[in-house]
Amino acid sequence: MSIPSLSDYMVSVERRVASTTPDTEAELAQALIAVSTSKTATDEDLFNCIAFSRGCHALAESCREQGDQDGADLYHAFGQDLLTKATCMLAELMAIGLHRLEVVRH
Repeated sequence: MSIPSLSDYMVSVERRVASTTPDTEAELAQALIAVSTSKTATDEDLFNCIAFSRGCHALAESCREQGDQDGADLYHAFGQDLLTKATCMLAELMAIGLHRLEVVRH
């Protein structure tokens, strides 16, 4: 048994989200709420935003292929929101790093 890498985890999350069915949609909703409402900005939170965003985009594509345009639009928008949150987290982490390094910009 090996420890999964970050890319293994990303693929796992993407597959889990993309394989959502009406029976597991409530579980996905809870996971997406947890990721999207996280108040912290850690590397783990950043990675989760990116992984779940990729999953949402994969699920949107699956919905589109099945003719569910409303579902496709919903999951695509949610994926985009998570990417926006990831961008904000990255900026926050960079600012924290600059502060810790005592880098002053005039």
